[in-house]
Amino acid sequence: MNRTVFIVLAAALAWVPSLPAGSDPPPTVGEWRYVVPPRGNLFEHPPLRALALSESKPEDVVEEVRYRGTQRRYAQLRYGSPSSVRVTVVLDEVGPYEADLYVDTGRNRRIEAKDRVKGEGLTWRLPLELALIEGDVLTTVPRTVIFRFGPVGRILSFATAGYMEGVVPLTGHTHQARRVDGDGNGQFTDAQDRLWIDLNDDGRWDGANEQFLYAPILSIAGSRYAVRSDPVGKRLQLAPLEGTGTIQLTVKPSVPAARVTDLTATLVGRDGSTLSLQGSGVPAVVPTGEYRLACATVVLEEPHGGPRWTFIFSDSGARQPARWYTVAKDGSLTIDPIGKLEMRTGLDEPAVAHPDKDLGFQPKLYTGDGLLIVAGIRGTHESAGGREIRYAELTLTTSEGTRLASARSGFM
Repeated sequence: MNRTVFIVLAAALAWVPSLPAGSDPPPTVGEWRYVVPPRGNLFEHPPLRALALSESKPEDVVEEVRYRGTQRRYAQLRYGSPSSVRVTVVLDEVGPYEADLYVDTGRNRRIEAKDRVKGEGLTWRLPLELALIEGDVLTTVPRTVIFRFGPVGRILSFATAGYMEGVVPLTGHTHQARRVDGDGNGQFTDAQDRLWIDLNDDGRWDGANEQFLYAPILSIAGSRYAVRSDPVGKRLQLAPLEGTGTIQLTVKPSVPAARVTDLTATLVGRDGSTLSLQGSGVPAVVPTGEYRLACATVVLEEPHGGPRWTFIFSDSGARQPARWYTVAKDGSLTIDPIGKLEMRTGLDEPAVAHPDKDLGFQPKLYTGDGLLIVAGIRGTHESAGGREIRYAELTLTTSEGTRLASARSGFM
């Protein structure tokens, strides 16, 4: 096993809080609230995740600040939906054990003096809104994040602070519960997120028996439950499992399987619950019901070598109507999250071109299910050199192939 992966895994497994519950009145059934505990609390944050840093400034970011240090490194954090604007982070290294941190919390792609975060030593704690996009509607949810710089390894790491606190009914009883954002995207329905349930109601949290990685189906106290939740963490239902089926992802034959290095998808149920799938041809057991694709990410090898290509498609601006898939009891379903790609001009109505006048339009690339491409990245989200490309090169030619014009067009 890779030594770095082993260290991160060991640190994650070692995070086992056993702390009395807070003194605030406990929430009632159906009420979930976001809690940020004091510094030093064992639930202050989950294990920190390394944030990829690059010496190259993102092309579309403008800097309007005089830095104190002599060396800067940059990161981009997508905190919310895949189609949300990424948050720019700048680490200005002043000295061997001194650094300034700038975070573009407003997501305006500018770094200004007001973006400098006050910290304690090499640790910074600040409010950052979770940005969720559903169709054309943007919803923001308050969150707090923590950044920490390790000067020895020169690694900047981060995590969502605190947890969601609520109550879950289970086998005729109610239990205190907490939900933790394990992967640092501000949401609570991903495979690395955690659900804690005080099963014996002793006001303490047993990491061995009361901690669960979030999944569509959980085995708790000898019984299996279908887990239904919104990504924000405001709703959670554990229903006795009545039936399951399997879903697996695949890609169309025109995309050689050997080129696909990673394939992920987020599905949304009729009740708004979400589940995540990862890997090509890997069956996942899920509760029966109807689901639609909300997001798809495919990572491809570069045919001529070099960094991989990552493409993200989202239901933000998706083509309607949505396609629903039915998972029957004991049934098996295969979904191609990419399918047959379709390029449209983006012109809602027929347009007439006039001599000596520009005709403006924004092409849109859709998956077979109508998801819209929202990002193209050379590299991956985790790679330090990962660079988001928000445009495509387009060329207009005649039917005979004569080049008439060319331009760049953004994906979004």
